[in-house]
Amino acid sequence: MKKFSILFVLFFPIITLSQEPVEDIYGYVKVYSIEGKLQNEIHSNILEWIGENFKSPQESIQFNEKNKIIVDRDFKMSPKLIQTSQNTTTNYRVSSTMVFLIKENRFRLEMKLKDIYSFDGKKREPNSTWDIASNQVDENYIGNLLLDGFLNVKQFRRYNLNYRSDLKGDVKSKKASKYVDKEIKKGIYLKRVTKVANELNDEIISVFNSIEQHFKNNSSNDDW
Repeated sequence: MKKFSILFVLFFPIITLSQEPVEDIYGYVKVYSIEGKLQNEIHSNILEWIGENFKSPQESIQFNEKNKIIVDRDFKMSPKLIQTSQNTTTNYRVSSTMVFLIKENRFRLEMKLKDIYSFDGKKREPNSTWDIASNQVDENYIGNLLLDGFLNVKQFRRYNLNYRSDLKGDVKSKKASKYVDKEIKKGIYLKRVTKVANELNDEIISVFNSIEQHFKNNSSNDDW
């Protein structure tokens, strides 16, 4: 049994927890436990991963000390989320700051997202689309987006409750509510925004998995 435990450590030196969405940091967190790796070795391997996965590593690295590395990373996606009958469109952009906190035998990665969407070029509050960032899109969220678009850019405001609850009963609001209900039943926008959320989530997962694979590959080459 003792021999098996030793082999387990040799061939499976990396223990990770699944990346989890954490609203407090508006991003994702994952802890990597790497047996037998000193702090400076982990630091070096992280820099190596950055060098392999960034076009301009030196420009991307914002901070570099033995116990912490901070690097900026952009996402490729910039999809149009909503286009109403008034031709009001919203664009969605995402970037991130990756914070590596390094200790002996382990490190923690915090990917802090910076997302924003705009109405016809007018930017909304940054980091106000946690539903998309955390892949928790539902019909109520879609209703809020559609209502914001329908009621005109100049009148846009955030709807934290059900999209029907903030309506004042005027003709335009009733018309907007009727329009939103109709579009939600079609399901087109729910599918579209869900697809965006899935694509973002897939890219986030791929980054965390890429780092894990990099350390596995380095561990397998330690005995060259």
